[in-house]
Amino acid sequence: MRINFAYPNFGIGFHSGWCNVNNTPTQSLYLSYRRGVNLTKNGYEVIHGEKNLPPFLLKGLNGDLTGLSSGAGSTIVFFRNKYFKIKRNGYKDKGFVNNKIPDRGFRILKNKLLEKTDFEVGGAMSLEDAENEIRYEKLIERVGIPLPQKTVGLYKIILPFKKDDAVAMIQEIDSDLRVDELVVSLLINSFYNFYGDKAKLFIEKGEFQYPEYKLTEGLMEIEKIRVVIDEVGKIIGGIYKRFHKNGYLRGIGNSWYGNEVICPNGQIGVCDLESCFSREEVGGDKIFNELCATDLNLARTAFYDSMNYFDNSLASIVGSWLINSFNKGYLEEYSGKLDLLQIKEVMTRFLRIKDKVIVYG
Repeated sequence: MRINFAYPNFGIGFHSGWCNVNNTPTQSLYLSYRRGVNLTKNGYEVIHGEKNLPPFLLKGLNGDLTGLSSGAGSTIVFFRNKYFKIKRNGYKDKGFVNNKIPDRGFRILKNKLLEKTDFEVGGAMSLEDAENEIRYEKLIERVGIPLPQKTVGLYKIILPFKKDDAVAMIQEIDSDLRVDELVVSLLINSFYNFYGDKAKLFIEKGEFQYPEYKLTEGLMEIEKIRVVIDEVGKIIGGIYKRFHKNGYLRGIGNSWYGNEVICPNGQIGVCDLESCFSREEVGGDKIFNELCATDLNLARTAFYDSMNYFDNSLASIVGSWLINSFNKGYLEEYSGKLDLLQIKEVMTRFLRIKDKVIVYG
């Protein structure tokens, strides 16, 4: 069975789409699934871009075109034999939401980074954030970190309300399969092997239900996936070390494994770079070192909290394994890649059993 890394419509993760309760993934972690989305052409102006790019397409309840959710605010489309991500093209299936979504806003003034609460347009992106992401794509690629999503166009989008700097990024992509989607697939495969169809994951309610079991026997089952789990954690730890060693933050408020992407060659790359900043931009060594620590602690928190979502000791153990291997990878500046055949086997198995475990309604 062929696994399409660029169009992972099978994915279940903590930022794959949206559910009734999820919002910012680093504040509240809830599983969601990749959704088919309806799209319509919407007004835009090209700020810059290569030839033969897709037009700006807005998500909504209705539309004559279709794509695949990438989080709550972006969409994957197939256009002229290539895959693209339209980064920020409507919030969930509501179109644009005017000044309803609180987020951190950053700007640099006289070489000092300023931060404030910014009530941004839901489903759109500020020009400042987009330009910062484009700048850091070039910087990060130079230090040898894979970048499976590269910006090839920037559009000024026309909103139904006043907002002067709302934009969308057009990124040509090799993959949008997120690392958290792989980890969830590994875990659900293990749960099915162990519990059979007595375990159920209710996506919209955010509940995992399972029968009584012996923890010693459950541990024997999840130890079968530990090699992959440890490799994932070490690779991501090594990526964060390369960010920090070269004087860059992974991303203020953005450093979690849902923003790491599995490349078609088995490497792990990064995306969502709009809140990356350098040592000089944040104001020198002291604040940079503190923010490096927040990078690491947010990543660790996401590993553990995401696994605790299942309210199950076996999943919590997997969360601990991820943290421990992440720490090791960071200290060693580990560089490696996943066994591609093994990853495809995991995802193929997941595709076969997921509807026996997951309840979508």
